[in-house]
Amino acid sequence: MKHKQVRIHKSNERQSAPLVSIILLDWSCRERFHAVDWLNRQTVPREQYELIWVELFDRVVPRAIESADALITCNQVGTYHKHKGYNAGLLQSRGLVTTVCDSDAVFPSDFIASIINSFQLGSGEPEPLVLMHYEWRTDSEYPNELANIDGLSRFKWHDLWPNVGACVSVRRMDAIRFGGFDEHSSYQGFICGPYDLAWRLVNAGLPEVWHDAAVALWHFAHPAPYFDPRLFSFSNLRRWFEITYPHCEYHALTAVEAFSTGRVLPLRENAEVHKLRMSLRKIGTPYEEKYATRTGPAGFSRMQRVRLRLALAREGLMRSSGIVVWVCYKVLGKKRTEALHRALRQSRKIAVRMLEKSLGSDRFELLKKRLG
Repeated sequence: MKHKQVRIHKSNERQSAPLVSIILLDWSCRERFHAVDWLNRQTVPREQYELIWVELFDRVVPRAIESADALITCNQVGTYHKHKGYNAGLLQSRGLVTTVCDSDAVFPSDFIASIINSFQLGSGEPEPLVLMHYEWRTDSEYPNELANIDGLSRFKWHDLWPNVGACVSVRRMDAIRFGGFDEHSSYQGFICGPYDLAWRLVNAGLPEVWHDAAVALWHFAHPAPYFDPRLFSFSNLRRWFEITYPHCEYHALTAVEAFSTGRVLPLRENAEVHKLRMSLRKIGTPYEEKYATRTGPAGFSRMQRVRLRLALAREGLMRSSGIVVWVCYKVLGKKRTEALHRALRQSRKIAVRMLEKSLGSDRFELLKKRLG
């Protein structure tokens, strides 16, 4: 997947940092934008939270840019990658807690307040926690006349189940410390979600808590339901091709594998998230710092590894040279051994001069640097 530069169309200009950052993702597919209306009608003061709208392609919706505090376009081309959008929102966020949720859901008026209370944001450092939010679902489409949360009782809702892709809240510092959202190619397309990061945080020892169902999200059906064979359309067919990688019951295979094996870092980390994560380290001595910055994210290069292998072989020869000298002394005697040593040193100097002459001084110096 190719993409151009991520573009920030609008930033949160408030001087005081919010407590909670809400990341709302779109990939030019949202038909309605009622989520921002419900999120702008919360019981807590508006400055305590921010809304970050992230568009994976290049569409800028006037209603989104008016209602959100920040709007980002990722300018992706081809099959979208949601996790890159999540990371764009994470890097732009300023809140102590980051929440990733469905951008077309209905939110109760105390939704933000419940997050603030769960992380104990009013009493110092936020509680380390992976907060999973329930989401009610219905086969009905969103009604134009829905004015308040009480109107939801008119619709038939499916039984509640732990939908791990609906909404997740974590401390921003935890998201950064464990590499943000995995940008591995296996997450490209429809099968992915914030549970990738949530499960890796659980592997790292953070407790996972499912939030009170009383403050669950409510999700209405899309006009063209996903993967419903009874309601065929070309738009529906296109969505089949958005599944680009094997999955486990529509959970990303890479996320399930990470959860099962205990992996805590992403397979492919966002470069900016990596810089932030490394900047959080507190190293005790300057001596250790030279090792902490010895390589970049890619690790040692192939040439560096070859040089270290040669150095290891040279160490082995140096250690075993004592035996050779001892044998020479026993067989040749002291004078002959010392004469042999002088001859070898002279031969080495001649060989080095011949190599320098054949390569030229510039290439010879370059070779010396590479071999250390």
